[in-house]
Amino acid sequence: MMRWLAACLVGLALPVVAADEVAAFPSPRVVPINDRVYVLMGPVQHANPRNQGYMVNSVLILGERGAILVDPGGSDEVGWHLAGTILGITSLRVTHVINTHAHGDHYLGNTAFFGARILSSEACRKEVQERGHEWIAMMEEAVGRKLPGTRAVPAAEVFPRGITGTSIQGVRIVFWVPPGSHTDGDLILYLPDDKVLIAGDILVNGVVPTLQDGFLRNWIGTLDTMQTLDVDRFVPGHGPLMRVPDVRALRATLAKFHAGVEAGFKKGLSEAEIRKTLDLTEWEKLERAYVIGRNVNRAYLEVERESFDDVVEGRAGIKREVSPPSPPNPSPPSPTSPSRTERTH
Repeated sequence: MMRWLAACLVGLALPVVAADEVAAFPSPRVVPINDRVYVLMGPVQHANPRNQGYMVNSVLILGERGAILVDPGGSDEVGWHLAGTILGITSLRVTHVINTHAHGDHYLGNTAFFGARILSSEACRKEVQERGHEWIAMMEEAVGRKLPGTRAVPAAEVFPRGITGTSIQGVRIVFWVPPGSHTDGDLILYLPDDKVLIAGDILVNGVVPTLQDGFLRNWIGTLDTMQTLDVDRFVPGHGPLMRVPDVRALRATLAKFHAGVEAGFKKGLSEAEIRKTLDLTEWEKLERAYVIGRNVNRAYLEVERESFDDVVEGRAGIKREVSPPSPPNPSPPSPTSPSRTERTH
């Protein structure tokens, strides 16, 4: 009876999972930012049998008649686990689920929130549709068992590249889809009335940033723009809450890494030789240091591609101009601007 009641309140599909498995999930650390924005902090270790794939920060936003959940975790079971925590905070039903990007640890929990409207960027939805089955298989391998109730559920509503101002359940939200940074389909949420920015994995704290699907130069530019906003608290995809100095420090680390790889490439060094020249001691002390090799590879390929583009454009007499993304404007977007739109929910 209580299980059925919980499903009705939160709007979930009941998971097919044994009670002892649910009990084994680590408990989220609930960090209230104010009386309507709560961060549900998950473990920072990669998906494994101990955390059962629960490894992300989620954000609960309380609206007038319903709640909004950002990043519901890496399986239907993780979503159900988070729903139990939500029931301890509010009786409001989760009416909207927002995915910050198309890495399965952030969106496979969509399955659990039956009836909620799912939102993401256009590119994220495409990636979920095309590669969702791969992420389920990866998660099953990581946790060491099947996840029969988990499905790759894509968004019903998507946002294009640029900035969209909207109101959901009476909460003013600016959705910002920057040039591909951590992934091609990143979606950043800015809550101007709360001075909160929810960044997905464009921001991480105490964890090595993962570049395997990233665009390093764009990522640095996105971090530059973040620092221009009126934000008190930044919510990373993994790790503790951040403030402007933390964002600045992450930006400096990524810029230093990019500059080192670029300098080595210009000297004609191989990828393996470049890695030996880099000071990676800061990353080696952090969680998920095993991604460093992938990061070097991705950065090397990006610098190589840019070098090739420079040669081609130089021969064609093309001058490339790179400008940083426009900062999200908390005011209603101009109807004449093609990159800024406004919606009402």
